[in-house]
Amino acid sequence: MTPHKIWLTALTFLMPAFVWALGMPSWVKHLPKAGNDTYYYRVTKAEGKTYEEAYSRAFSMAILESQWKLGVKVSKADDMQTVEQTVKQELNLKTGNMNLPMNKVCEYETASSDGGVLLYCLWQVATYGNVKAEFENYLDCE
Repeated sequence: MTPHKIWLTALTFLMPAFVWALGMPSWVKHLPKAGNDTYYYRVTKAEGKTYEEAYSRAFSMAILESQWKLGVKVSKADDMQTVEQTVKQELNLKTGNMNLPMNKVCEYETASSDGGVLLYCLWQVATYGNVKAEFENYLDCE
């Protein structure tokens, strides 16, 4: 294999990662560190035909993943009801007697491969249920 072909082969493999890295904010791949132990960061990725559909799915995933992390068992029907009730309000999950504060701090929107919307959301999520999380400002969304 000639040096020219080696260079082209390497470029072919590295180009998608390079292009991806240029357009995506750093928090998509590397979660920021929380400023205190009352919360952590989570990224959700969702696709939809519209922004609203993608956002609803990203929010739903943030809820489900956070509940699973805490060991809360929630049915899909319960989860969808929670999403419908809270998606247009301040993000605050209430399941039974548990309160799990969440805060969306960043989002990155791009076109999906099928012409819809691909949305990444960065969330601050309380470490434990039924605690007051001390969320801090996160200003590095780019």
